[in-house]
Amino acid sequence: MARLHLIGSTHEYGDVVTYRFRPQGDLSFAPGEYGHLFFPQLLRRFAKPVREISFASAPGDDEVWFTLDHASGSPFQQHFRSLAPGAAMQVFGIGGHLKLPEDPTRPLVLVGGGIGVTPFRSILRHLRVHQPQTPVALVHAARADYLFGTEFAAMPIAYHQVGRAELADTLAAVGDVEPPAAYLVAGSDAFISGAVEHLHNAGVPHGSIQTDTFKGLHDLDAATAVP
Repeated sequence: MARLHLIGSTHEYGDVVTYRFRPQGDLSFAPGEYGHLFFPQLLRRFAKPVREISFASAPGDDEVWFTLDHASGSPFQQHFRSLAPGAAMQVFGIGGHLKLPEDPTRPLVLVGGGIGVTPFRSILRHLRVHQPQTPVALVHAARADYLFGTEFAAMPIAYHQVGRAELADTLAAVGDVEPPAAYLVAGSDAFISGAVEHLHNAGVPHGSIQTDTFKGLHDLDAATAVP
């Protein structure tokens, strides 16, 4: 279990906020993974004072970033939003469902819905330093606002901002590469289901697709929340 101290936060858009922490001691995680965030002071107030949130920062970054959507307005979310610089939090139980291909030359297609692109920022920052030879396309589907859009657009990748209506055609186009690409898909359950269906229709085999339901999208009532 690692301890983090809040440095500050950035309002992205709407109810979406990115929080920046300074780690105390070693914090080990792989790009694209998540951690369980725990506030000891909430232990008596909430049935489950823990949430599973993806890292938006890369391993080795000076700061640890998490991006949350506060639209649910739950007590846990309200507490997180009220944090002042210097506030302490703990992270443990690190894991993930998105793994980079063993072959660094294999093309990589990242498919994110809305705030579901958060783990892709971690992956892309890692690749920029450690695997710059990996061909990458990022397909970001959203209604209006594109999280980290300016940063992604400045990276040496093929970055596609699309609406849901353009998603199928865009996925078919970016996947037309040799050797065949590996696909990482992240977002809500509904987004992942639709994106995977589009990929299958485009001829992408199931074994080339990894998915990760992004837990930072919503938060349930504290009494029923599942970390």
